[in-house]
Amino acid sequence: MKTYNLPTSRTLITSLFDSFPSTAPTSPLSPSNLLSTATDATKTLFITLHCLFPSELLPALDLLDRRLITRLIYQSTPTVGAPAERGSEKSEEAQPSDITVCTIGAKDIKVYYVRSAQSTRSASRYQSIPGSATSYEVRINAWNCSCAAFTFSAFNGMGANVQGHEDGTNGIDSKKLWFGGLTRGRDSIPVCKHLLACVLVERSGLFEELLDERTVGQEETAGWAAGWGG
Repeated sequence: MKTYNLPTSRTLITSLFDSFPSTAPTSPLSPSNLLSTATDATKTLFITLHCLFPSELLPALDLLDRRLITRLIYQSTPTVGAPAERGSEKSEEAQPSDITVCTIGAKDIKVYYVRSAQSTRSASRYQSIPGSATSYEVRINAWNCSCAAFTFSAFNGMGANVQGHEDGTNGIDSKKLWFGGLTRGRDSIPVCKHLLACVLVERSGLFEELLDERTVGQEETAGWAAGWGG
């Protein structure tokens, strides 16, 4: 009897997101609904994702429609060290006066912050105060969100389907199976609406204009992590 090797959930979902167009379709008009100008193939992908994520996809699209997602691109800038002291064992000519130190490296780091949709529905006049809205930190590479829903999803799937390859790649290049990030196991990948919305932005060009992107340094990155961004 012939047997078939079915793809794991991780492999299937990765291939679905990789099928999204990298750029948004060009249209002379700017429709309020970006999916109205999408191709039939793209609409079919969304229907498939809705079957796989029935509780997360529509709330994720709502977050995008409300423009509640901010992507921070951290660029490490070299810092100038203190000049060499006079009278040291080495002469000033042999020792440079300024030392360039790079703390993280040249590679940019992306971090997403998603404002809570519930806080935007409030009619309070204090809503305009900077930092008053709740934001959740999302990291796609690490596959983590700071919301409670993701925590419950992660603990609910612990210990399930982890036999064989612990990383769930089945010998495939792990860079190609990016869905799930650093989580282990072939199935039961934890997800929430915030993480799914950021994945849609990262892997599809349909929602780029709905994203607030900022290039930040070390101080501003720390401020966002402390809850002072927004």
